[in-house]
Amino acid sequence: MSHPALLLRAAPAVLLMALTLSLPARAIDPADGAGGKSIYRVLVRDGDEVHRLLEGGWDLVEARGPDYLLIVGDPADVEALRRQGFTVTLEETGAGRAAPFTFYGGYRTVFEHYQYLDAVAAAYPHLAQVIDYGDSWRKTTNQPNGHDLKAICITRLRPGDCALNPNTDKPRLLMIAAIHARELSTSEMAWRWIDYLVAGYNIDPDVTWLLDYHELWVIPVANPDGRLIVETSNIWQRKNTNTTHCGWGTFGVDLNRNAGFAWGGSGSSGFPCDETYRGPAPASEPEEYHLEALMQQLFHDQRGPLITDTAPLTTSGVMLTLHSYSDLILLPWGWTQCTAGSICQPDRRAPNDTGLRALGFRMSYFNGYSTGQAAELLYWASGTTDDWAYGTLGIAAYTFEIGPQSGACGAFHPAYSCQDSLFWPQNRLAFVYAAKVARQPYALAHGPSALSLTLGVSGTLLTIGATIDDATLGTAGFGRPVIQSISAAEMYLDLPPWAGGVPIPMTAQDGSFNSTSERVVGVLDAGSVGRHLVFVRGRDAEGNWGPPTAMWLTQQAMPIVRHQE
Repeated sequence: MSHPALLLRAAPAVLLMALTLSLPARAIDPADGAGGKSIYRVLVRDGDEVHRLLEGGWDLVEARGPDYLLIVGDPADVEALRRQGFTVTLEETGAGRAAPFTFYGGYRTVFEHYQYLDAVAAAYPHLAQVIDYGDSWRKTTNQPNGHDLKAICITRLRPGDCALNPNTDKPRLLMIAAIHARELSTSEMAWRWIDYLVAGYNIDPDVTWLLDYHELWVIPVANPDGRLIVETSNIWQRKNTNTTHCGWGTFGVDLNRNAGFAWGGSGSSGFPCDETYRGPAPASEPEEYHLEALMQQLFHDQRGPLITDTAPLTTSGVMLTLHSYSDLILLPWGWTQCTAGSICQPDRRAPNDTGLRALGFRMSYFNGYSTGQAAELLYWASGTTDDWAYGTLGIAAYTFEIGPQSGACGAFHPAYSCQDSLFWPQNRLAFVYAAKVARQPYALAHGPSALSLTLGVSGTLLTIGATIDDATLGTAGFGRPVIQSISAAEMYLDLPPWAGGVPIPMTAQDGSFNSTSERVVGVLDAGSVGRHLVFVRGRDAEGNWGPPTAMWLTQQAMPIVRHQE
């Protein structure tokens, strides 16, 4: 379906070509709105209306209500929707939000993100390395203001680490932000994740062992050309800046519909001026092509070629792609159609659905988000990054929709203070958990969590205490795993189990393992302890070991110290 009004309401491509990185970022006048756009609520009374809206190519917001979807549009869009029989009401006017773009004192520009990557690598040469993994569309086509595509690899560097080769003994977590340019909070979460990791090494016990034994990769801006438009204009750019197919309207390709797995299906558009335009071919856009190539260099293909093939429990690797907004953790499949508000039937679920839901609910324990497939919680979409990562490589892949649907911390450009007051505190430990299970996500996410580690000193003996809890699962969403009783716990000194560590049994404090949450204790001889890591993990009644949590030990006698969760 074409939208004639779309051809008139955006700045011509030739004007956008004049944007330069030297142009100072500015605060947007609230009266500018979004190039005349606002957010509207569209009533959907049944699945047919959802389907018509999805296939119409409208600029759908990644949020929904029980009987409505949200779109970004202008009065011409409202009239077009009403002519098609939809009920449309204003949700939020573009002029109603205080100036959200404060790039000097708040949201960081692409240039600042790239500066930060280089600064981190220079300040922590033993922990970080910046990787140029390709060129953006504008740079590929030799136009002004094109960008390199950059990632950072964070680990305790050894010779051969951070190589673009899947043959490594360090499991990998990849975080991708800002595939949709206007979703500003995503890059800010990536910035804080990078900072948390490098600043916490050799200080925070969990960060320390994660960097000792893992590679944590971060792409802070996956769509830099599109983000530059957002920074320097009042346009809510979602897509990349490819002007080939719709040069005088809402140009570009939706990179989260351009992935080469399940490309061209429902929830994407074949009309170039639509916001969900999937492009002329799978991975046609350099930003997507190079992203897929990077993931193939980081992760082995661990799933068979058939749509029904299951990745093994030994599969390694996790991918998180950050979007906004709606407080959701979405798992594959995104392309399958089912009824929103109920769990998809087995033939609509991914082969590793049980493991994917287990990890999704474990992460949502920390941030309180709803967990499920896109069609269960939002709407279906094809050609997405998470479906490609899981469908092609078998790795555990998720979309985080960061931010609530309304209020000062809702929408694409929330108050900058929300980054530290809400989004980062919510998501920090969810990111940490994803990194902890990256070695074998489908197996480890089924096991219980180790929480609240303590150290007690009595003479020459050290008593390690912990809570082993299998109920560390979010409560909102579909397909929440069944909670199991705890059956065992153990600790390791210096070396974790996969590195040859020797298990030291821990016992239930109440005398028996018979509950879904158990306080456990174990004893070490203080004479053999310097400054070392102690790892604690637990097992459930089905034999699933969860990931470890660590704490420091030192030679000095210490009072009881509680590990900060």
